[in-house]
Amino acid sequence: MSMIDDQLWGVAGGGDFNFDGAIYKLWRGYRDEGQYLGVPVTPETQVSDTEVQQGFSSGAVIAWNPVDGARLV
Repeated sequence: MSMIDDQLWGVAGGGDFNFDGAIYKLWRGYRDEGQYLGVPVTPETQVSDTEVQQGFSSGAVIAWNPVDGARLV
């Protein structure tokens, strides 16, 4: 992970991010494949008892739940 990644993720969540988390890993995977989703503009937000979502500057949203894992929604 680069220092830029640290800074991008730190801006959205006050530096309180899990860089081993599934949302980060999916975002990073898209980025590494040249499909950049933008920078995080929200922290991970609980949207139901079992799902969290995070929004990005491109308008993309990545969601995670224990059944489906991380996915672009």
